[in-house]
Amino acid sequence: MQIIVAWRGNKWVVERDAVGVGAYAYRSHAMDMARALAAKASSLGENCYLLIREQDGAWQERPCPKPGRETG
Repeated sequence: MQIIVAWRGNKWVVERDAVGVGAYAYRSHAMDMARALAAKASSLGENCYLLIREQDGAWQERPCPKPGRETG
C-alpha cells in the first residue's frame, strides 16, 4: 500500500494507492489517518510505504508510521 501525505494548496491531503482519502487543515490529523491506513495494511499483511510532500515541495520517502494505540 502506498500512502501519500502531501501539502496541496492550503491543506494536507492523504491518498491511499493514488485515491484520495481526505484533506486536513493540520498535519497531525493527516498523520493520524496515515497511521490508520498503515494499521489496515499491517492487518492485511500488505507492504506499506509512505511518501510525504512538505510545504516547500520536497518529497521524502519514509517507513509507514506505526499504528496508534487503540483506546476504548
